[in-house]
Amino acid sequence: MSVKENVATFITKLPKVILLCVIIYLISLNFKMANEEPREEQAKTELSNVVPLDAVKKYFPSSTGIEKINDVRYDVKAGQQVIGKLLVTTPIADDLIGYAGNVPLFLAVSNEDVILGLTLLNNSESPGFLKRLEKKNLFSAWDGKTLEEAEQLNVEAVSGATMSSDAIRGSVKRALAFYLERDGGGLDLDWMKLLQHVLGGVVVLLALASMFLGGRMKRWRYVLQVSSVLILGFWSGYFVSLELLFNWLLNGIPWGARILLPVIAVLALACPLFLSKAYYCAYLCPFGAAQELMGKMRKKKIAPKGVWKNIFKYTRIVYFMVILALLLWGFPLDLASLEPFPAFLLTAATGWVIALAVLFLLLSIFFARPWCNYFCPTGALLDLLRKADTKESSDRRKKMIGEFVALAIFLVILYFILR
Repeated sequence: MSVKENVATFITKLPKVILLCVIIYLISLNFKMANEEPREEQAKTELSNVVPLDAVKKYFPSSTGIEKINDVRYDVKAGQQVIGKLLVTTPIADDLIGYAGNVPLFLAVSNEDVILGLTLLNNSESPGFLKRLEKKNLFSAWDGKTLEEAEQLNVEAVSGATMSSDAIRGSVKRALAFYLERDGGGLDLDWMKLLQHVLGGVVVLLALASMFLGGRMKRWRYVLQVSSVLILGFWSGYFVSLELLFNWLLNGIPWGARILLPVIAVLALACPLFLSKAYYCAYLCPFGAAQELMGKMRKKKIAPKGVWKNIFKYTRIVYFMVILALLLWGFPLDLASLEPFPAFLLTAATGWVIALAVLFLLLSIFFARPWCNYFCPTGALLDLLRKADTKESSDRRKKMIGEFVALAIFLVILYFILR
């Protein structure tokens, strides 16, 4: 396809892309406003919002209040007496984002500078990852250590929840460095993490080569599928999902040390939008690859016919639109439970998600990638970006103008409704 044709094709997508962006913006605005308090009320309750007194009483039962000393240190008081202190990671570590959001916390510290425990504050991180970290005792790794010992402690990341554990480890280290007035030390090189990123990058590049070279990369298809399942799925936990995209929309994208997953997400969105190619769904999705591998057990597949064909033609987009409508309405959906992708995390996934994944893997023996083709809302989103009008240029131009006019009318009506 020529550059001119690519540009023309992209322009035909603009009305639905703009409409989708408006809907997503309204959803994010809705959720952000729901989480905000009026400024006057927020000022009155600032301390209790940051660190609830009930959480402090877990370590200091006689505490009656807390006093903020600086951006990190809070003194715990029983009457007028200081009985301990808290090292709070927000706001100094709010830029450290885990899988779905930042993970603010506080360290309870005795007057002898011994850490009594770590408690998470209100956060938007995926509960499955936090559950896994708790099982692996990450939260108690600093217990009983002096602040000096804790600052030197090298706590290992938890496999399958590396982004969440990295955010927590980094937040603790930054708070300790701030309190002890140090620069946080040098760069700790994690060779296993480096190997994980290198191999993951190789898989991403292999998928790109498969997308552009087509049939010439056919012999590498099996290697790519197995690598996607094992390296991106089970080892790294790197998959694009509605939960991931929605939480990044609200909390920001975790660039930096975890750049591979954002790169995968950007490619997943950009390739269908600008190149009209299904890069992620066709070549990189770990669950799509797992279904295709399971499907090799039976060559002959069942294809829906008649009325069922017409029904399943729309199930995926309907499922996606229902989710969008509920989010737009402000309904607090657990997006992680609506897709089977978190099943790759095993101990971090709920029983429902694992059952959903197993069900569709078994169905893929008889149907061609049933989750991808008939239900996946993430796939529906990417397909909306990929599909373009292929009519003759004159007819396409007329339809596009009509869509822009309809979009303009919709936005004007929306403006007066929200005004």
